[in-house]
Amino acid sequence: MKTQDGRLYVIAGASRSGKTAWTARQVKKARRIFAWDPEAQWCELPGWRKVTTRKQLLEAAQKPGAQRVAYVAGGSLAGEFDFWAGCVMYAGRYVEPLEAIAEELADVTTPSKAPGNWGILVRRGLKRGITLRCISQRWSEADKTAFGNASDYVVFRQSSGDDAAYLARKTRIAIEEINGLAPLQFVHMDALTGGIQRGKLSF
Repeated sequence: MKTQDGRLYVIAGASRSGKTAWTARQVKKARRIFAWDPEAQWCELPGWRKVTTRKQLLEAAQKPGAQRVAYVAGGSLAGEFDFWAGCVMYAGRYVEPLEAIAEELADVTTPSKAPGNWGILVRRGLKRGITLRCISQRWSEADKTAFGNASDYVVFRQSSGDDAAYLARKTRIAIEEINGLAPLQFVHMDALTGGIQRGKLSF
């Protein structure tokens, strides 16, 4: 089955800058979506199903059709994240295309090459029609493979000058623009075209 390629969003910002709220609005109409939800945020939203075991997650990954699944795992986060990524790849490749949200990537990846199933998902998932929305407060401490494969950069207010400088260097968004962001303001760059949009969340 031929599918349209997915996109990979790198979403960066300090705590409470608007990352998750922006992402929630972007996926509001998504038909089929899986979230890595270490802080149990997505599972509290209307229409989402909370799963807490590998068995439940695997069953959801094998099921076709519309669903919103938030995996809230205990134990070793790195191991559970690897399992989640493998399930997402399976679900998107062999069942139906989907979207996936990976929260707090710096907690489960490092600036080196993307590990295990997550690396496979990042490198091969887009051409299988999987769209990835990758969220982190500090991308200097997170996965460089995801950053390198990004089709979109969404940058909110940063917590430090070092974080702003890192993002400016990696995204080519001017550091003055990043440093000038107020809470809930963001810059969205299409990495494939260089086009930039600016916005602010309102509630």
